[in-house]
Amino acid sequence: MDSSVLTADHLTVAPRAAPGALPKIARSRVRDAGVVVLAWAVFAAISSVFSSLNRTHMNAPPEWGRTFAINLLSSEICSGPTFYFLWAVRRWPITPGRWRSVLLYVVSVPVLVALMFAVYLPLRLWLFPTPVEQIKPRLGEYFYYECIMLVLVLGVVHAVEYQRSMRENQLRVSELNNHLMRARLQVLRHELQPHFLFNALHSISTLMHRNVEAADEMIAQLGDLLRLSLERKSVQEAPLREELAVLAPYLNILRIRFGDRLSIDVDIDAALLDVVVPLFLLQPLVENAIRHGIERRAGAGRIAIRARAVDDSIEIRVTDDGAGLAQNGFREGIGLSNIRLRLEQLYGPRGTMSLNGAEHCGAEVAVKIPLRRRP
Repeated sequence: MDSSVLTADHLTVAPRAAPGALPKIARSRVRDAGVVVLAWAVFAAISSVFSSLNRTHMNAPPEWGRTFAINLLSSEICSGPTFYFLWAVRRWPITPGRWRSVLLYVVSVPVLVALMFAVYLPLRLWLFPTPVEQIKPRLGEYFYYECIMLVLVLGVVHAVEYQRSMRENQLRVSELNNHLMRARLQVLRHELQPHFLFNALHSISTLMHRNVEAADEMIAQLGDLLRLSLERKSVQEAPLREELAVLAPYLNILRIRFGDRLSIDVDIDAALLDVVVPLFLLQPLVENAIRHGIERRAGAGRIAIRARAVDDSIEIRVTDDGAGLAQNGFREGIGLSNIRLRLEQLYGPRGTMSLNGAEHCGAEVAVKIPLRRRP
């Protein structure tokens, strides 16, 4: 019997069915009924083969048709108790702490066998007339064997339902884990936005006293950045080209704020523009380079953003020639901590981030994630 078919009704809400289509619950019950009826028919066919071969061995006519018809009638009558067990086991399973359910089935089995006999014997005598004297001596034996048969059926139904419940629990746990992961990722992203917004507003307030036009342009760029953030508030990953488009307003803000003091070099392999990366990954990396590198050194500074394919991964590096790690007593803040946690949530051990001192001065953050392209 195919246990995958005997499934309970799912908890998710199905889309509206087309007119005339059966509801999901009805389809599930019809499918279960078909499996049960087919399984008993197969059992009847196998029993008929053995019975006919046994008659042949005893030099008696095999009577294939009559033997199959009798076995089919007997087996299909067992479908009724099987349907009852499917219904009962889903409500009163025999599990630790619910052993009183055993009493229900101890009483049910002989009662069901008696009902089966009440249906089977009249049909058997009507379809295949047989002297009652030939049947009466073996009624007790038949009753005993049918009770054993129903106990076996009850065991199979319990095994199928246990497998179904385990599969549903695993699915439920997986869905809960997915919801939890998405919630954590949203929290991590939302933690970044107030932090960045505070820094941007502080820069605008400082610039207002020196260059009103530049401050006005910075406000426009900040508005574009916030609009992009709101439009993609539920998106965790996007192609690298979209991540660069989201980064562009922030880079414009930096160019307005620092003027000739800052140069930004973006070197991205064009073949990687369709690779999927965490959305809003680059902005906190660049902000970290500004805050802990460029702002802490005198004179002009430079930030380089590079992306390269490395085996089956993509490596993104943000390098600055600022104060460096040793000079500024660097400690990982909100931005880098959140990126590290996002990478762990999205990619597990395959998502890594490292912070190192640059070759001459400054620092470099390297992010490595699996290389996946959006279809």
